[in-house]
Amino acid sequence: MFDYSKSAVVLIGLALFILSSCSSKKNILFNTYQEKSISNLPVYTAQEGDATITSKEQIIQPGNTLSILNLQNEALISGLGGQNMQNLNQSTGMVYRVETDSTVLLPVIGKIKLGGLSRIHAQEELNRLYQTQLLSAPIITLKINNLTVTFLGEFNKQGNYLLQKDQVHLVQMMGEAGGLNNRANKRKIKIIRGNLQHPEVLIANLEDINSLADPRLMLRDNDVIYAQPRGAFQTLDRIGPATSFLGVGLSILNLYLLISNLSK
Repeated sequence: MFDYSKSAVVLIGLALFILSSCSSKKNILFNTYQEKSISNLPVYTAQEGDATITSKEQIIQPGNTLSILNLQNEALISGLGGQNMQNLNQSTGMVYRVETDSTVLLPVIGKIKLGGLSRIHAQEELNRLYQTQLLSAPIITLKINNLTVTFLGEFNKQGNYLLQKDQVHLVQMMGEAGGLNNRANKRKIKIIRGNLQHPEVLIANLEDINSLADPRLMLRDNDVIYAQPRGAFQTLDRIGPATSFLGVGLSILNLYLLISNLSK
């Protein structure tokens, strides 16, 4: 005689196994296919990367806004005069947007390409161009206003954060994000940067004091910083939905047995 109760137990067990397998990476993001360790460094890269990955200078990108100031006489490059000069911020200068083609439209010199240049190189190029076309000895400064990084995962405060200066270390910005919570794997903090089609992936081991000296942990515009949970919490995340499912399964089984007994 076929044992329906045993069959029900087997089916519930099979469903539990499938659910557990499907949820095994429920809270894990940004997995990489290959993660190769670099010896003697607290950070390793998952892919071969651009040489600029170690640069401490921010790179100008489309969508950035630039504050440009001539320290000698702002009116000479602002295109403004008289009463309109009151609209200028004397500490930051005029603000210009980098277009999708990486160009910026500036007074006197017109449209020039600044996207892809570091802030220092763009500043040097502006001084050269204005000296050629307008000023004898310009002193022009450039600032990128909207440098942003994103914190996701096991941080106390996830979200987007502005970088207030060119050189900001990962640890400094983690303070802004409220630090890591008690679920975080401190040995595996991922920094994802560059072209989203072929991103650079750095993995920092913050338990190693040497990570503080690594220049690659200076954050760059549009970096995504992700802290994944430790293995124990990944296991708990798997058990949670599986346990709920098991409870439902056992309730169904109890109901089946009760009806079966009453029908006898």
